[in-house]
Amino acid sequence: MSSQDNREVMGETLYEARFDPKIASHGRVMVALWCLVAVAGILLIPFMLLFSLWYYPEYLRRISARLTTHAVEIRKGVFFRKESTIPLNRITDVRLHDGPVMRYYGLRGIRLETAGQSGQSASSEGDLVGVIDAVEFRDLILRQRQKVLGSGEALPAPAGPAGPAPEILTEIRDILARIEAQGRRDA
Repeated sequence: MSSQDNREVMGETLYEARFDPKIASHGRVMVALWCLVAVAGILLIPFMLLFSLWYYPEYLRRISARLTTHAVEIRKGVFFRKESTIPLNRITDVRLHDGPVMRYYGLRGIRLETAGQSGQSASSEGDLVGVIDAVEFRDLILRQRQKVLGSGEALPAPAGPAGPAPEILTEIRDILARIEAQGRRDA
């Protein structure tokens, strides 16, 4: 396609961006910084290995995942602890994953995908690495999810207040009606 044909398809150029030659200097500085990080990382390897002797056994002691009749409950974390309860009716997919290092150690990961997540960069509410019998656990989750979805079973109501009192809802409805009426008069 010639540039003339391209102009006809794309339209008239309104503005053409120019690029600052300093981008080359910026690139060299970024490469130097990455090299510095790599050197610092190499120097930190002995300390990180010693730290890992404590950290990973502690992490293993604190991680748990439990399938209940209505949810998957996950607890994990050493410094920053996280507890998640993922209702089965919100789970859209249960993925198994592994990489070359995980395969070398015979590990698999399970990722629970829920509604509202998308793309590679989306973080998963339930990401578990090293589950023994990961395929079986995944299948159990999917079977229980199907039971919950197939039966139309609702999750049990949480304990505590049932929500706004009917009189509050009535008052909100009346206020909205007055605002709408005021808007009609002003128009």
